[in-house]
Amino acid sequence: MLVTICTIRQLPQAFALANSFVQYAATNKPASVLIGLADDPAHLPAGFVSPYPLLPIRELLSDEQLTTLSAIYTPTEFAAACKPLLVAEAFRRYPDTDSILYADPNIQFLAPLTPVWEQLSRANVLLTPFITQNPHDTYWPDEKFFQNVGLYSADFLALRRSPETDRLLAWWDDRVRERAYVDFCAGLCLDQIWLMHVPVFFKDTVIVRNPGWHVALWNLPERVIRQERNGWWVDGPAGQNQPLLFLNGKGLLNPDEGFFPHQSRFHLADRTEVSTILTQYRQSLSKYADLNVRNVHPAYGKKPEPMVLRGWRYATVNSLRAITRFLDQVPLPVIR
Repeated sequence: MLVTICTIRQLPQAFALANSFVQYAATNKPASVLIGLADDPAHLPAGFVSPYPLLPIRELLSDEQLTTLSAIYTPTEFAAACKPLLVAEAFRRYPDTDSILYADPNIQFLAPLTPVWEQLSRANVLLTPFITQNPHDTYWPDEKFFQNVGLYSADFLALRRSPETDRLLAWWDDRVRERAYVDFCAGLCLDQIWLMHVPVFFKDTVIVRNPGWHVALWNLPERVIRQERNGWWVDGPAGQNQPLLFLNGKGLLNPDEGFFPHQSRFHLADRTEVSTILTQYRQSLSKYADLNVRNVHPAYGKKPEPMVLRGWRYATVNSLRAITRFLDQVPLPVIR
C-alpha cells in the first residue's frame, strides 16, 4: 500500500506518484493508495473526482487540534506534523495491509518495487539516508548541514505491520505533533529530524544504502545514472549496477523547494540523463494540468512559508549574519 500527504495544489504530484506506484507495485495483491489531504476539501475544484481515495486530515483531528496546529505551523510543517498520524490511521483502516510505503508527492517510482518488499519482509522500517559518502570538497551542503535537517529523509519510508512499528508510530506522532517546526537553533526540523533516533530506539530498523533507492538532488553528485533498454540504472558508493527504483523531484523541478535552494554541488545543466527523467516526470504531471489547483492556497498552516532569497538579497543577509556572529564573539570590557 502507498500512503502520501499533500495539499490541494499538490494533488497533481500525488496522482502522478500514485500512478507510478500502481504501475510498479509488483505485489500479488491489487495496489492500493491512500492520499491524506492536508487541506480543506471544500476548496477542491467544482466537479472534482479523485482517482484515488482521499482522507482529509480534519477527520483525524478535533476542531481544537486542527485550529491550534494550523495557527502555529506553515503548510509544510502542518503536513509533517500529521504524517505519523496518517500512516497509523492507514494501518488501522486497512487491517489486511501488512506493508505501507510512505512517499512524498514529489516522488516517482521508475522500476518494480520487488526489492523494497523483500527488504521489508525482514525489517519493521526501512530508512534511506540523505547521503552515503562524506564529501571531500568545499561545496555545499556538506555533512554538517545534514546534522541540522536529519540523517534520513522522511520523504520515503517503508513500514511493516508489527507491535514495534505501532510503538514507533506512536512515539513519532507524540514527538512531531507540536514539534515539527523548522528551527535549527532549537534542534528541530519537521518530522524527519526525529528519524535519527529510530535505528537506536526501535528493533529491526534497516538503513538502505542502495544507490538506486531515493535518487535526489542531495545525492545525485555521488551517483552515476545511465539509461539502458530495460530502464534506468545507477552506480554509486554503496553499490554498482542497481535499478533506479525511485526519484525524488524535490528541488529539481522547482529549485525553491526543500532545504537546498542555494546548493552548489549539483548543476542540472551538466546532467542530461537527469533532465531526460525530469522531462518524463513533467509529462506524467501534465495529465492533471486541467485541474487548475496551482493557485489554491492551503487552508491549514497559517504561517507563511519562508521566502527564498537570491542574488544581492541573499548575499546581504549572509553578510549581516557574519557581522552578527563577529559581534557576538567580541569580548566586552570588564567593569570594576
